[in-house]
Amino acid sequence: MTAIEAPARRGVPAAVDARRWIRRRRIAVEGRADIGTVYAATLALLMAVALLGQPLVRVVWPPDAPDGDPALTPFLGAVAVSAAFVVVLRQLGPLSVSRSDATWLLPAPLPRRTLLAPALTLTTVAALVVGAVTGIAVTGHVAARPAGLLVLGAGAITGAAAAVLATLLALACQRRPSLARLADGIGIAIGAGCLVLAAALRTTGDHRLPSPLIPPVAVLATGAAALAVGLIAIVLTWRALENWPTAPIAEASINAGAYADVVYAVEPSYLTEMSARRFWRSRTRIRTTRLLTARRVPPLIAQDLIILRRKAARLWWPLGAAAVPVYLANGPAWLLLGVVLIGALAAAGLTAESTHGDASNPAMLRLLGVTGRQMTAQRLVVPAVVAGVWLTVTLAALQAAGSLAGPWWALGLLAGPAVAVGAFQRAKASAASIGTILVDTPLGAFPAGMLLWLLNGIDVLAVLTLPVSAGLVTLQAPEALGWHWLLAQAVVSALGCALLVRTSGAAAGSL
Repeated sequence: MTAIEAPARRGVPAAVDARRWIRRRRIAVEGRADIGTVYAATLALLMAVALLGQPLVRVVWPPDAPDGDPALTPFLGAVAVSAAFVVVLRQLGPLSVSRSDATWLLPAPLPRRTLLAPALTLTTVAALVVGAVTGIAVTGHVAARPAGLLVLGAGAITGAAAAVLATLLALACQRRPSLARLADGIGIAIGAGCLVLAAALRTTGDHRLPSPLIPPVAVLATGAAALAVGLIAIVLTWRALENWPTAPIAEASINAGAYADVVYAVEPSYLTEMSARRFWRSRTRIRTTRLLTARRVPPLIAQDLIILRRKAARLWWPLGAAAVPVYLANGPAWLLLGVVLIGALAAAGLTAESTHGDASNPAMLRLLGVTGRQMTAQRLVVPAVVAGVWLTVTLAALQAAGSLAGPWWALGLLAGPAVAVGAFQRAKASAASIGTILVDTPLGAFPAGMLLWLLNGIDVLAVLTLPVSAGLVTLQAPEALGWHWLLAQAVVSALGCALLVRTSGAAAGSL
């Protein structure tokens, strides 16, 4: 009997072979690069540079040198930018992969270092760029002219080091979800607090730092050392990726995929729904309240009050945004007007998700015995109060800064219902339509549906807040605001609310 050798059993393919096989199959199906995607990204970048390039250069590096000793405000702005950068990283991950990789490769026995290395590299590069630009902006606002390469390099390296440390904080929060909510709250509070403090300093007289600052050589050495420590920590984080939990990375991948869908489909309305679902999914300690059972408060108003109370952590951003117009008081009138109106519209939209709930669940409104007009009237109450308070605080800050004179606080309070009407109309906006006529530009064409979606509600706001707009453009201090402006705004706000309630459907939930 002749012995026959068994065929040699092939070993388990290495991880690099598995990844190479997956990459080849993906390229065979999708191709290496989509020409349309490259064109759209290049067009968007060129349009952004053409529209915002020159203003951003002036913001980062003002043409005029600062007078006297350096001010404290630029440093507070840098801290606010760092806090906002941490919040953005927390929204995006900061470590994430594509949804297909999160489904097939993340649970597979493959090295996570190679899988997550592109995301970690991209996050680190973004931190270096944002930090360097922020450092150069601070240097441009505090350094004397002409500024040498040593001063410019010291600012850029120090800013990059601060951004890398902020990235490490975001990475630690992703690895330990139990600390994420606390870190998010602290970051939002620090960012909004810096904006409010900077506005207060601008109003009362900006505090000046002592003239003999730290020498640029010492700043450069300290920043370089901090940057080296941060990059070493990034490398150590990359080496420890094998022990990271899977759930935070998978959740970040879902969120990043949703943002990619918004960009690819030109559909920003997805963000509203995704943000609402993510917020309420994280609210695990919600307690019942007796506010809904109180007969003295209408049910829909009580619901909006409960939503506003449970979004108390997000109220820091409208509070900090109320200080932004103080910085723009000496700038163009159209820029100040746009920031004031858009900020009020954003503040009134804190409870806008309830409008979508009314449209998607009309049976609940019928069970409550609420008609369409009653529903609209009740949904306008809380946004009107929030927008009125925001405008009152903002215009009062401008008045305290000496840019306005007269009873502007009362005008802001009377404009609250008008802003609520605009926010209600914007909340009713459906998905953006991309099947409309293309708008030709020197850099290419883009669908007008996106532009129409962005203008939804703003057109109503522009009409109903004409007294505020005209007053901000024409009545600069020392010319005082007359009481007839308040009467005009009260009449326009009342007419806007009455027309919206009147044109609402008679049936509950008919939008």
